[in-house]
Amino acid sequence: MKLRSVPPRRGFTLVEVLVAMTLTGIVVAGTLRALSAQKKFYARQARILDARHAMRASATILASELRDASATGGDLYAIAPDSVVVRSTVGFAVACGVNAGTSQLSLTEVSGHFSLANADSALVFVENGIDDGDDAWRALHVTGLSTAGPSCAWGDPAEMVATINGSLDGVWIGAPIRLFQPYVYGLYQESDGRFWLGRREHSAASYVPVAGPLAPTDSGGLVLTYYDAVGAPTTNRLNVARIDIQVRAPTYRSLDEPDYRTLNTSTYLRNDG
Repeated sequence: MKLRSVPPRRGFTLVEVLVAMTLTGIVVAGTLRALSAQKKFYARQARILDARHAMRASATILASELRDASATGGDLYAIAPDSVVVRSTVGFAVACGVNAGTSQLSLTEVSGHFSLANADSALVFVENGIDDGDDAWRALHVTGLSTAGPSCAWGDPAEMVATINGSLDGVWIGAPIRLFQPYVYGLYQESDGRFWLGRREHSAASYVPVAGPLAPTDSGGLVLTYYDAVGAPTTNRLNVARIDIQVRAPTYRSLDEPDYRTLNTSTYLRNDG
């Protein structure tokens, strides 16, 4: 019997293997470059979104705080290009009893943070006469807060009793009361070198971060510009009618080369005295 010979199978030549490896390397390198570029793109977009969020939060907080202030009513204690000291309401109540002899106000409908740890003064609405020509908010110093004391005028227990240093003349039953404390809003630097919009009590030394991070002071992280009622720039805190707010936040091309985004907004003060 004659055996049929099987032809030898041909394998890959060295040239073919090298060509295949080269093509594979080109495809892998291109894929890695595309993935790297996509990663950088999404990382940059994330940094831009973070910067926009920091700017929006900073501008919204400042605008909402300043919008309720009255410069003519003394709500602005001090103004500067990168900070402002504003009278901030932290609690509300209604006077249900007025005890001029003991300088005490019995309060009801209490809400917010009525505590000497959080505020030390009160704005009490005073109706001096029947007409509204002499009505005004009177700032009084609160020296004590207690849940015990004189009852309301109709006999119900008061939710809280405030001891006042100041005149209660003209304060009627039903007068609205706002407990407040001066707060400083400004740009400050943390220990890690980054800058934030911060808030602190007027008598305190350190800030609490509110929003950020923002650009450094010399790069315009927070710029406040003050205008009077006719639109002219002013440095008189009692004449402020509008405040322009500029905030800038870094997106960082690199750690040593930040790229900044800017947001501008304006807010008008209440200014009804």
